[in-house]
Amino acid sequence: MADTEKKIAWIIGGGSGIGAASARLLADRGWKVAISGRRREKLDEVAAGRDIHPFPLDVTDADAVADVVAQISRTLGRIDLTIFGAAAWQPSEPGDYAFDKFQKVVDTNLLGVVRLANPLFEQYEKQGGGELAVISSVAGYVGLPRAAAYNATKSSLISLTESMHAEMAPRNINVRVVAPGFFKSELTEKNDFPMPFLLETEDAARRMVDGLTNSKSFEIAFPKRMAFILKFMRMLPYPLFFAITSRMMPKDN
Repeated sequence: MADTEKKIAWIIGGGSGIGAASARLLADRGWKVAISGRRREKLDEVAAGRDIHPFPLDVTDADAVADVVAQISRTLGRIDLTIFGAAAWQPSEPGDYAFDKFQKVVDTNLLGVVRLANPLFEQYEKQGGGELAVISSVAGYVGLPRAAAYNATKSSLISLTESMHAEMAPRNINVRVVAPGFFKSELTEKNDFPMPFLLETEDAARRMVDGLTNSKSFEIAFPKRMAFILKFMRMLPYPLFFAITSRMMPKDN
């Protein structure tokens, strides 16, 4: 594939975890990749030796988001696929709904996508189309104890991308959602509870990239067993649902 024919991917949250692994995988498959994140040194580590281009960014800064969209479009020529994977996770004790903890998670996970939407979609319209894939989580299917802020943002992202998908399709813009289960990352290292079906970071990245590049499906959810279990729980009557989730609460000492 000639360099001028390479597709351009932009991964937000590309300095670590599934974002970094996906950037390397796409680059190895012949894509030209832009990566963004707050830590320049992490971006440089990911970019070393590959056709990967760092663009530092804090998604809580609306002006910076618009500037980076323009920078990447100008430097690399266009953006074919954007993957939004910036995420904040703030562990909290059951019953603790401190505003500052919620604010940090909402500001990054949900409002980061909102800040991105208009400038990115304007660029896509200029170039004739494009794709946005937002990394949510299977945790967005249900409200689970001990993760109220995180679950709320991931659930909101599913609803937001559903709306965007219908609204942007007539403009040749394909909005999709990625719903992974547990995979090894800086965020999951903070967890002090069992994580069923835990995936290696590279395995999670491969499943996501394969789903995005080999299909046009709106939802890419994995592992399938985890997604099925939580979607099934969502359909249960509330008394049964709460009987199950109450068992996830920490035991009193």
